[in-house]
Amino acid sequence: MSTWIREEWRADAALLHARPMPQDGRRRVCRLQPSAPALILGSASFLPAGAARWAASRGVPVVRRRSGGGLVWLDPESCAWVDVFVPAGDPLWRADVGEAFGWLGHALAQAFADFGVTASPHRGAYEAGPSNGLVCFASLGPGEVCVEGRKLVGISQRRTREGCRFQCLAAARFELGPLAAAMDSATAARVTERAVGWADLGVSGSPADIAELLVRHISAYEA
Repeated sequence: MSTWIREEWRADAALLHARPMPQDGRRRVCRLQPSAPALILGSASFLPAGAARWAASRGVPVVRRRSGGGLVWLDPESCAWVDVFVPAGDPLWRADVGEAFGWLGHALAQAFADFGVTASPHRGAYEAGPSNGLVCFASLGPGEVCVEGRKLVGISQRRTREGCRFQCLAAARFELGPLAAAMDSATAARVTERAVGWADLGVSGSPADIAELLVRHISAYEA
């Protein structure tokens, strides 16, 4: 039976995203607390000029993560962020990129079931959504947790020879922040309709409370 190592990190978003992959072959689940808001880009995503101007005018840093997916507005006052590392060869490891999300999506959905929320991991193909993949929470990928088709928890993945790091994010209420400046108002409205926050579902709790809930369910998972 594998034992989970639980960690907590607090730093700016750039440092949290730059953490090296573990080298000891142990499972880890980390509660991450960014010290300030940031605009996060996926490993291959681009930054629209409107969003860049919005961030620059307010002194908001733009950070590129090494995992895939679209843009994320990261506000520590309203977001719960948890990272999960599964070493290569672990019983939870899956060689198939899409299948790798399955167990994690199930664990995250079960966490919200504690509050009576009927959530489920997305089991279909990737859906780019109304922003054509630009905004993370407007799209829906394998394993990501949704409620009636609206994304509640976004998950991105980075794979190396050491293992796989999953980055999980949920919000109390979804906000576009600087991303609203990257699209017209009609598209922004459709994007907002594709996401849902835990407070919208009647779940009370701070980001720290929700992150701890997710950590508890993940670290209780065994394969």
